Amino acid sequence: MREGRLPDLILRHRYLVLLVLGFLLYVPFLGMRDMWYPDEPDIGEVCKAMYDSGDWIAPRRMGEIWVDYPPMIYWTGTATSHLLGGFSEFALRLPNSLAAIALALITAWAASRWWGTAAGFWAGFTLLTFQQYAYEAINYRPDVLFSLFIGAGMLVYAKGAEERPNWLLRVAGFALLGLAMLSKGPLGLLLPGLVLTLWHGSRREWRRILELAPLSLVALAVYMPWFIACAHAMGADSILQELYAQSLERFGGATFRGHGQPFYYYLTQIWIDLLWWGPLLPFAIWWGVRSGRLHDRNYQLALWWFGTFLIFLTTAVTKRQVYMLPAHPAAALLLAPWLASLTQLAPRATDNPSAKPVRLYGYFLTGLFVFLAGVMLAIAFLANQIVRIGELTGTEAAVVHAERIPAGVMAVVLLAAAGWIWQAVRQGSARRIIIRLAVSSIPFFMVVFGVIMPALNPHKTYVPQCNWIRSEIGDAESFGLAYPPRGHHKMGGFRLYTGAHVELLNTREELDRYLDQHPESVVLLHSRHIEDYYPPGNTTWEARVIHDLTIGRDTYHVLQ
Repeated sequence: MREGRLPDLILRHRYLVLLVLGFLLYVPFLGMRDMWYPDEPDIGEVCKAMYDSGDWIAPRRMGEIWVDYPPMIYWTGTATSHLLGGFSEFALRLPNSLAAIALALITAWAASRWWGTAAGFWAGFTLLTFQQYAYEAINYRPDVLFSLFIGAGMLVYAKGAEERPNWLLRVAGFALLGLAMLSKGPLGLLLPGLVLTLWHGSRREWRRILELAPLSLVALAVYMPWFIACAHAMGADSILQELYAQSLERFGGATFRGHGQPFYYYLTQIWIDLLWWGPLLPFAIWWGVRSGRLHDRNYQLALWWFGTFLIFLTTAVTKRQVYMLPAHPAAALLLAPWLASLTQLAPRATDNPSAKPVRLYGYFLTGLFVFLAGVMLAIAFLANQIVRIGELTGTEAAVVHAERIPAGVMAVVLLAAAGWIWQAVRQGSARRIIIRLAVSSIPFFMVVFGVIMPALNPHKTYVPQCNWIRSEIGDAESFGLAYPPRGHHKMGGFRLYTGAHVELLNTREELDRYLDQHPESVVLLHSRHIEDYYPPGNTTWEARVIHDLTIGRDTYHVLQ
């Protein structure tokens, strides 16, 4: 073995290595914090309703059918809750972690077939350690399942669309896209279909394009039974309106729930989301183009996959980091042959990539890690000063103090990684820089997921606030929420941890009537929307305030 190359043992057992790494990075930390504001509690409440009711067809929230997402995220959470003997944060998040690991293994399988064992290892490893991908893998949202079925569907289809086509694999690929539709709606078919159309079109495979239409019926056959059953339960007009709101309105309509972002959002955000490896992606693609990989049908697919998602989502009005998650496997595939070539250099190969970008990145990372370590040390040793200068109180101050030890641990990890990578940079070895970067990512994520994020829990949880509400209202079955623009999307989190019905109050009349009819209960009035209920200068509401609650970025005055 040449010094700096990956050991043959790792390459031979790459799937086992990636499986163990995925479990090590993701699974131990799933139950170490509550469902986090803003999305997890809302989704979790719908899952709990399915778990309690046994109705697997129509997702419900406080008795009303709620198809903010299709049922896959609720099905998986309900299934694991039953399998593990109870409803819990660990049970809800476990399917996402397993899905993330499965997608990394499938991506490694595809890269291994296309470009060799080293590329297969790097495709799986980089995907597991993209920071946004790793973060979503330990959370409870539908995007990881959506990404799994899109990625698996496209890669299985690609295997069946080689020179000797295999219709069974192509049908299986589109069946997986049907599961993607059950995870997050019609885009689970439309976006992969667009990618495959452009891929075949660029290769002038016109017959293959025509065959996509009947194959799409397979995906619809997987999706439509649930759609029809749910439409029967809630009404066809209602479910079509929800599909429009969750798909077309998000793309071209008004800003959806405050998710509007500038045109260039993904063009800048994607490199952060793909850390640790994202800044190297342009160099990997440039090398791929110069080394003739543009003639490789599989490399073309990865390019079309990543580029189509990037351009399509850039043109959308609403933008979020998680929307690009299904394109992360494509980014890993584009990085994989370049990283494999750098770490397994053939002595006289004509397409050996330049090591200069890696060395420059090594300089950058060394400086970044030292800077971040300084920030962590400041938190560890200057927490009191930070609280005083920032005029922090309550939960924010408690979180800063809770992060002192985690920040100190992270500072040690970052300084050790910086010194180790700097040594490789000074030696000029791109192989060592890459391998040391990869190894350093493992303790980094373990500290973030196992120590830093749990210390942030008080700032992101509903639990203490909901416990206070429950103790205040006693045996009352409901309480009020006065938050006109977003209350409909916050009530689930309150319901999950109080067990009480949340009554939305959109006018002053509704608020007064509720307090008169439910003197034993309370109303949560959002601090930024007081004037929606009380005219400027009217301070009569202040006399009714008995407490203030803060959850994430939202502060509520509790009226009684």
